[in-house]
Amino acid sequence: MRTRKFLAILGLVVFAALPAGADDKSDALTSFEAASVVIGQKNFKTDACTESKKFKPSAKNLCGIEGPPFVAGSMLFIPDSGTDRVLGYKKVPTKNDAAATLVLGQSNFKKDAFGTGSSSFDFAARVASDGTHLFVVDFSNSRVLIWNSIPTKTDKPADVVVGQPNFSSNTPATTQSGLDHPEGMAVADGKLFISDRNNNRILIWNSIPTANGAAADVVVGQTNFTSAVAARTQTGLDSPEGIWSDGSRLVAADIDNGRVLIWNTVPTSNGAAADVVVGEADFTSIDNPQPPTAQSMDEPSDVASDGTRLFVADFHNSRILVYDPFPTTNFPEASVVLGQPDFVHSDANLGKNNPSAQSLDSPWGVSISGSQLFVSDFDNARALIYKIK
Repeated sequence: MRTRKFLAILGLVVFAALPAGADDKSDALTSFEAASVVIGQKNFKTDACTESKKFKPSAKNLCGIEGPPFVAGSMLFIPDSGTDRVLGYKKVPTKNDAAATLVLGQSNFKKDAFGTGSSSFDFAARVASDGTHLFVVDFSNSRVLIWNSIPTKTDKPADVVVGQPNFSSNTPATTQSGLDHPEGMAVADGKLFISDRNNNRILIWNSIPTANGAAADVVVGQTNFTSAVAARTQTGLDSPEGIWSDGSRLVAADIDNGRVLIWNTVPTSNGAAADVVVGEADFTSIDNPQPPTAQSMDEPSDVASDGTRLFVADFHNSRILVYDPFPTTNFPEASVVLGQPDFVHSDANLGKNNPSAQSLDSPWGVSISGSQLFVSDFDNARALIYKIK
């Protein structure tokens, strides 16, 4: 098993856990709500995942889950990054400890190998779908793999590779068709968006690539396709992670700048300026206060929206921030927080040794399907499902 290393410096402040919405009979999402389903663990109190030889991948466990679960058609796919695989479930689980029905990147559920080719990964970081295709960000191979139809069988090979000229190469590049350790991805309105982390940019393809090594049409965060400068400006990015788009707007988690950027229209020219910044007072400031606030973030790693609300994985604060309504002005306050009892705590697992249905430990990814929010709870080695109504 191979995992990326993250250092989260979190204070251990112990406090009494308050019941989530105990007297609230409304359907509105409220702070500190409990998840309804856990995947990858037997129950909400366990976080089993070890790098020792005792760990054995199976159809039920997860270890090193970075990207969130993602609904593709009627199925659910989870990138289990640390074991270089993607797990597929016939339907969205409704009970804890669900078993996957297929695996991609490995020949069976017990295998843990990495590589190139059309049937292997080296740290599968994200999954996305437009309902027809399946897309997987293959982080350490500096590429994105595309299946032209949603896989229904184990070890099905990909049809198209983006970021590399063929399935056997994995060389990072700063070009119009190359990638250098991509992280996030979105598919909307027939467009493909990829956050190219080490190149400090987002690439946009105006149509879904059908041939290997297809060139992008637009670059965001840079003025051209051959520069990769990190910047904290209205047009710059520093290690962008998760992204979201509905085909009209674009949102990016600009992790090393401690902020989320929003473009009110999808950029059509290189180097387009963002319209709104969330998590910082303006486009050039950086401030990650401890204790945190309802306006601050500390290494936001992913974003998602249901069209009216914005959800942000605030990685180092071990929480999910919810902005309702969707932000239209700089430095808004979040309206709801998940994983913490209030906006001023940031303790992993609420300062306790074991997780719960209300706690988080370094959540890395978020996605939304209908009335469900999916969260990859990285250091708890699990995926959570919340009812968000």
